[in-house]
Amino acid sequence: MAKKQNTISATNTSPVKPSAGTTRPNNTGGAKPIVAKPPVNWFSMPYLCLILGVISFLLYMNTLSHGYILDDVMVLKDNVLVKQGFKGIPELFGTPHMRGYLIIPNDLYRPLSLVMFAIEYQLFGLSPVVNHFFNVLTFAGCVIMLFLFLNQFFDGKKTAIAFIAALIFAVHPIHTEVVANIKSRDELMCYFFAFWSLNLFMKYMKSGKMPQLILGCFVLFLSYISKETVITFLAVIPVLFFIYFNENKQRAFFISGATVAATAVFLVIRTVVLAKYNANQPGATTDFMDNALVGAPSAASKIATEFLVLGKYLKLMFIPYPLLANYSFNSIPFVGFGDIGAILSILAYGAMAFLGITRFIKDKKDPWAFAVLVYLASLSLFSNFPFLMGAEMAERFAFFASTGFCLAVALAIEQWIIKAEAGNIFSLKATKTLTVLIPVVLIFGGMSVARNNDWKDEYTLYKTDMEKSPQDSRLYQYLATAIAENMYPEEPDSNKRKEMDKESIGYLQKALAIYPDFAEAHVELGRLYERAHMYDSAVAQNNRALQLKPFNATANNNMGSVMITLGRYQESIPYLKKSIQGNPNFKFVYLNLARAYKQIKQYDSAAPAYIQLLAFDPNYLDGQKELATVYFMQQKYDSAGVHFKVVCDLTPNDADAFNNLGAVYLNSKNFMKAIDQFKKTIALNANYVNAYSNLGRCYYFTQQYQAAIDIFNKELKIDPKNGRDVPYIALSYQKLGNMELARQYEAVAKTIYSDFKLE
Repeated sequence: MAKKQNTISATNTSPVKPSAGTTRPNNTGGAKPIVAKPPVNWFSMPYLCLILGVISFLLYMNTLSHGYILDDVMVLKDNVLVKQGFKGIPELFGTPHMRGYLIIPNDLYRPLSLVMFAIEYQLFGLSPVVNHFFNVLTFAGCVIMLFLFLNQFFDGKKTAIAFIAALIFAVHPIHTEVVANIKSRDELMCYFFAFWSLNLFMKYMKSGKMPQLILGCFVLFLSYISKETVITFLAVIPVLFFIYFNENKQRAFFISGATVAATAVFLVIRTVVLAKYNANQPGATTDFMDNALVGAPSAASKIATEFLVLGKYLKLMFIPYPLLANYSFNSIPFVGFGDIGAILSILAYGAMAFLGITRFIKDKKDPWAFAVLVYLASLSLFSNFPFLMGAEMAERFAFFASTGFCLAVALAIEQWIIKAEAGNIFSLKATKTLTVLIPVVLIFGGMSVARNNDWKDEYTLYKTDMEKSPQDSRLYQYLATAIAENMYPEEPDSNKRKEMDKESIGYLQKALAIYPDFAEAHVELGRLYERAHMYDSAVAQNNRALQLKPFNATANNNMGSVMITLGRYQESIPYLKKSIQGNPNFKFVYLNLARAYKQIKQYDSAAPAYIQLLAFDPNYLDGQKELATVYFMQQKYDSAGVHFKVVCDLTPNDADAFNNLGAVYLNSKNFMKAIDQFKKTIALNANYVNAYSNLGRCYYFTQQYQAAIDIFNKELKIDPKNGRDVPYIALSYQKLGNMELARQYEAVAKTIYSDFKLE
């Protein structure tokens, strides 16, 4: 008997549907299928961007508890324009970079990061937590922008390679200075806008939509006014769009034209702004302590040392240790062409250039050649070859250049690990890929987190780096200053404070042993000697600093301060004026100058100095008090009253403040207002003898004689030996017609004032 086959009936023409899993009854009693949610695709572009952003943020999250350090003071904490908030933004766009802190002859034009700081200050006040948060957030944005650009660079066909390059960029420890130092927001913003502009230009190259070109041009301009580093894109962009993405020559021409236009607009604005403030003097001398190459013993030594520095950058790409916040004399000794480090550097960069050129000749769209171009073009700006930089070496200078390195590492992983699977995004989770990536991420990421901890405060940073670079003169000076100016005021124990100063002096002496002509070290040493009341030594140190740098603002101010302490007020004035020439935004030099003029009773000169001081900080209490006193001494009672009112508002529980304001009203014969102020004084301090005296006189002058007698008697009860107001008691009794008591008090008054006599 034949077997019966299982077949689908030809008469059943309905399509067969897959099972929807379980069902549940609907409101009508029928069954409604539960549709399972599709699994999250972590390898989609949005999630890959999210992963990179989260990793970037987590790596630098420990910086949120850090304070201000290094140049954060200049660009934010003590920058008078930034601290105007929204109000200061127009001026920030129209002034040189450092104008809100000091005046320098060869300044820069980088307003955008300062504007961002001003906005943060307006919204959140002076908050390092907020400032660090936005640094980390901007860095996360940089990583994402790099990933999006590289994904477009590979035309979406090698997303895995783009992700690996961006991931290595995110975890690389060489970026810790840029992210952990708030001041370097300018570098972060420059990078973010630079790669955003590349993304927009690449979209325009594909679509031809003019708004993308215009927006890309504008975003590139934003990069320029963040920091000039992006100027290397003048070389990168034409190569990118005429060679690597050359499908449409006209669009490539428009992109290059837009790049030149953004650059030209920036340079014109920069020139106009700097010229307006006489701050565009490229011939201004670079300080030896900023870049020791200015003092190289010979041209050959200078060039060899420059190659050595380039080699150090390359070495830090592969082995990011030691990382240092400063590279001043003598952390990088001068070398000749026989030095092994200089030789290896020349060979390495020669090989890199050869690799880039030969691969480019072989394949005009070779990504390795592009990686070499980005690295060399970006680093060339800081190589000290075309011109000397403001620093011989700095890790922040490698921020853009590291892009080329990270791309090269990703390409190496593609060539030797992922190989043919590079086009498959899921190759990211392949065992052989993870075997390479996980150690790199853990090691570099761990080093980044650890290095961030060094940046928590100045003492920790300088102490750590000094041990790694014991021949750096400036690190000793920085460490001494951190102890003497930051830690010393917070220490209540006087013996420990003396030990702190002793330690600081030791570090400064080490700094001067390395470089005896280090002016800033002499300045700080002079300040410490002044604090220890060793005035001759303080004068000697400040004099040495002024021999080296005649217009050093701090040295001149400190010398003026010593003169004031010694009572040589007239001698202090020229030093203080010269300090203002060196730094017109040096707040406390105006206080010293005002006090010097006040001591020699040149009140007309003292008042403008106080006014300038209060322009920086209207709520500076000592300034308000002393300016009011100066006006009082000039008998400018209306002006004195204005400032004493401010003092009362600032210190509503200060009896002195109300007594002083009352004295202004008393001397201007506004007795009723004076009475109110003296009553407030007594309410705050029931034993305030001078307030009773002033109040009694107000009552006398307003013919309230009995009230005057009562108040004067209270004054005598508090201070029986104080008979200065006995004559007023005698006169008050006389006015009331009680001559018996009037004569009694007249007799007492004559024992104090021999010439006193009733009318």
